[in-house]
Amino acid sequence: MFLIKRLTRSDTSAEKAELDQGKLIRRVGRRGRGRAQFQMPCGVATTRSGDVVVADTENHRIQLFSPDGVFKFKFGEKGSNPEQLCYPIGVSMTTNEKIVVTDSVNAAVKMFNLNGQLENCFAHANQMEFPHGIAVTTDNHIVVSDICQHSVIVLTPKGAVSHTFGSYGDGLREFDHPYCITTNSTRQIIVSDSGNSCVKIFHFQGRLLRCFSSIDFRLPADNFISLYGICTDSDDNTIVVCNSGVYILTKNGRLWEVLTSKDGLTSPKCVAYSSSGCGRLIVSQAGFDIRHEMCLFRYNKDDYKSLNTLVYYAISI
Repeated sequence: MFLIKRLTRSDTSAEKAELDQGKLIRRVGRRGRGRAQFQMPCGVATTRSGDVVVADTENHRIQLFSPDGVFKFKFGEKGSNPEQLCYPIGVSMTTNEKIVVTDSVNAAVKMFNLNGQLENCFAHANQMEFPHGIAVTTDNHIVVSDICQHSVIVLTPKGAVSHTFGSYGDGLREFDHPYCITTNSTRQIIVSDSGNSCVKIFHFQGRLLRCFSSIDFRLPADNFISLYGICTDSDDNTIVVCNSGVYILTKNGRLWEVLTSKDGLTSPKCVAYSSSGCGRLIVSQAGFDIRHEMCLFRYNKDDYKSLNTLVYYAISI
């Protein structure tokens, strides 16, 4: 018993020291099926008030938390009915505060209100096979990445298909498992093309603007590149999960460290920006270790303004 207490006290002290010294504000969750517990959490998003929305993928539900990480409620259960979910992966928010979810196995995008009630279900059998990442433009177009079609699907605010682009391959306008996707204030579409180890930036209609690869990232030459979650902050900085860290993608393509293992990351999946407080990043962590959690980190976008002062990529609106 003494040993157990000693180990517990040591773990608690280590975690407190981590909270006091680093960027980490709070860890939320562990592996399980109860409230504020997760099974392979993936997509994260924030509401206008700063509440955090998490896709609890293998529990087939969505969980909501306060800006400080306090559990509020959950909704969803496994099934194929419109109001049910089967491996939800991506989440995003519309400008009118609706939660949109990629219901991957059901091959649909579903829209819920902040009370968890279903408002719409969009399924397009010919174009949508396994929706994964999701983002919403400033005018409420819903942008989805499909990892079986290896494409990007753009839906109108009412859920009809506006246009699609991309196919399987390693070309500049092709994708290999584009897991995650985001947009910025000018409606550019930014794709984490994981299989090709690239971040690709497109005009809203699908015209390629830039492609950044491992050469541009300037990571150590022996690093294996594993890209996943991606988001933008309110200054349109692109923030991407790469390997076991979170980086800013500068406008000349370099990955600049924001969060690393020293900040408590082990297996980051997705990332979202919140303007709550002085700014925060929300990161989901999931893997075959003990981490099945959502983490809140301090993030001040002003700390990174100088990165892009002298370098610009071509922008065409």
